[in-house]
Amino acid sequence: MLENYANQDLSWKSVLSLNKYNEPTYSTTPIKGRKETSNKMVRTASGQETIAVSCVFTKSLVLVNDLIDGKLVIMVDNSVDLDGTTLFYEVYLK
Repeated sequence: MLENYANQDLSWKSVLSLNKYNEPTYSTTPIKGRKETSNKMVRTASGQETIAVSCVFTKSLVLVNDLIDGKLVIMVDNSVDLDGTTLFYEVYLK
């Protein structure tokens, strides 16, 4: 079902490593997804509450601290089917 709506081309930058200044280095991968504007209060991995400005629905396994279209991933939630398989990921951006 997500395939019908995930028709946008997005730029996903996943963290590869940290450089000598403790800054992340990224690898860039194009992915398909659905990006929507969202002003939603979410809880980050560290337990802090913050406002997410965008939400992306994708089948790609995106992790916290990655970048999508230049925005930081602050939370990832997955939607599972009744048999336990992951249907898609709901990614919140700041």
